[in-house]
Amino acid sequence: MSEWPAGRHLAAIYDALYSSLGEGAPRAASDAAVVRLHEASRAFGELALELRDGGVLPDDALGDVVVASLVARSLVEDPTGALTLYAVSMLLGPRLLVSLRDYLVEEDDEWRRAVMRHGSDLVVREIRTTGQALAGEPLPEGPAWSLAARALLDALDGAGMAESLGRRS
Repeated sequence: MSEWPAGRHLAAIYDALYSSLGEGAPRAASDAAVVRLHEASRAFGELALELRDGGVLPDDALGDVVVASLVARSLVEDPTGALTLYAVSMLLGPRLLVSLRDYLVEEDDEWRRAVMRHGSDLVVREIRTTGQALAGEPLPEGPAWSLAARALLDALDGAGMAESLGRRS
């Protein structure tokens, strides 16, 4: 097992996003969401493999349970996939960027720093690509969607992830 707790934590998050987005994509009712969820899954899988190739395995074989359950819950609440894309691009992505930044400022190893910079770049790219992909799609409406989005935010806050996806030291 790697002696890099931050790397193991990131690997768990990447694995959770890779598997939960990949499993959820075929269930989305919107074709645009299916494609975007598959693409995002592939991108986070790339990050997970980069860490594995460097000998860094996740803290837990199941990945990050909070992240995976948030993705699963978003698909239950909104079968179109729009809420899941919102969760990844507006809730999980920014918090992952904060975790990456926090780890990066404390890291001296150049390979680890490069891996984290690559992760940050990819998260920003996924957020932007999701926005571009959904630019022409109808926006979800109504109080039910807003309440579901708020419930996801509250779930992260309740898990202690109001600003980031946590830290391992």
